[in-house]
Amino acid sequence: MVENRKQKKAIQAIQDLIIEARNLAHKNSPAKELAEFLDGVEYLPALIIEEKDNTDLFEKFLKDFCTCNNCMNVVNRYESR
Repeated sequence: MVENRKQKKAIQAIQDLIIEARNLAHKNSPAKELAEFLDGVEYLPALIIEEKDNTDLFEKFLKDFCTCNNCMNVVNRYESR
């Protein structure tokens, strides 16, 4: 799970990443690139719903993922919410 006080912004970050994926699709990115991006996004909801505290893992994965995919704007919004 993600700490209760951070759950809403964690879900908003996932939504922001879905928007990023849609932007990749509109830019006609290769299907493999889009699939790999979505594979990363798919991991995040599982961290929210597990029973153990995954807050640190969620935040680290989000930062690493966004760094690798050039979408640090998602992390910036997550941190400022």
